[in-house]
Amino acid sequence: MFKKKAEKRVVELNPSEVRLLLTALMNFRNKVAKTGRPTEDINELILMVTK
Repeated sequence: MFKKKAEKRVVELNPSEVRLLLTALMNFRNKVAKTGRPTEDINELILMVTK
């Protein structure tokens, strides 16, 4: 009947963890792009991490 709101999670990362996460996300985005699937959601995650 009523939709439950999705919980927001906040993760604090140090600079080396941010670099590792960005590298992993970019590698995953490239792999997905090679298969021809959309990468918009991955791009949004990359933008969230860089802000």
